[in-house]
Amino acid sequence: MVDFIRVVLIFFIMSSSLIAQNISVSASVDTSEYQVGDYIKYQLELRYSKSLKVNLPSIKDSIKVLDFIEALKPERKEVNDDIIEKYTFIFSKYDSAEVTIPSYKIYYSTNNDTIKKYLAVNPLTIVIKTLQVNPQEEIRDIKEPIKLPPNWLLIIAIVLLSFGLLVGLYYFYRYYKKKKEGKIIEEPEVKIPPHEIALEKLDKLAEKKLWQQGLIKQYHSEITEIVRGYFEERFNFRALEMTSSEILAVLSYLEEAKIITDTTYNFLSNADLVKFAKFEPMPQVNEEMMNQAYHLVNETIPKPVIVETIDVQETENV
Repeated sequence: MVDFIRVVLIFFIMSSSLIAQNISVSASVDTSEYQVGDYIKYQLELRYSKSLKVNLPSIKDSIKVLDFIEALKPERKEVNDDIIEKYTFIFSKYDSAEVTIPSYKIYYSTNNDTIKKYLAVNPLTIVIKTLQVNPQEEIRDIKEPIKLPPNWLLIIAIVLLSFGLLVGLYYFYRYYKKKKEGKIIEEPEVKIPPHEIALEKLDKLAEKKLWQQGLIKQYHSEITEIVRGYFEERFNFRALEMTSSEILAVLSYLEEAKIITDTTYNFLSNADLVKFAKFEPMPQVNEEMMNQAYHLVNETIPKPVIVETIDVQETENV
């Protein structure tokens, strides 16, 4: 019985030793000497079996002798049945001193074991030095400011912009001065005669060939609007807002419009038939409407005023 217990104990010890050998940790820094304020790269390499659960402690809380800066992204890879993890932490120190990064514990356990074991991380000693100043070294003068090469493109742009601004101010001053003195003569607005506007609109309407494409109602609507608009501008009454009978009544009272009353009656009657009675005119009617529109405009173009001049010759009595 005693031998059996001895064998079990030996097996347990060997198993524990085997597990302990399946995990290792190594801490390191990139160098052993630093200047005050330098970044200290603290690396931790952990290698353990896949059958183990490892709990890494807070490195920031474990290492209080240095000032924590940041933790870089860890690296992890698998080699056979082992897992290798590499952690990198950045620290700094702002006082000169010899610093020992302390040891701390990393706990682990097997998947089927609730008992936690730990592994101690090796401590590290580093030296933080201040910047060495040589008192014998000659004090140097302050360096002159760095002279940047001129940006010629920017300089040219500024010069041109300034020149343009000065020219603009000069002409503005001249304009203001002349206006103040009353020397600026504003050109009168050139008004196009109503008959020229109407004839141009009729030409464009004829080129569109609306009724030839079956757009009869649109054709009659546009040609009627052109003629009504001409009457409004030529004879100075609101022809666009009046009915056909009202337009005829006004034209009959105007001496210079009496010549077109009959043509106007025929023109507006055909237009009203198409608009209100859904009349489908023959092609000859559509052509006649255009001829009538030209006739209404051409017959009422103002006649030029002829001014007669009389030459008076003076004779001298001899």
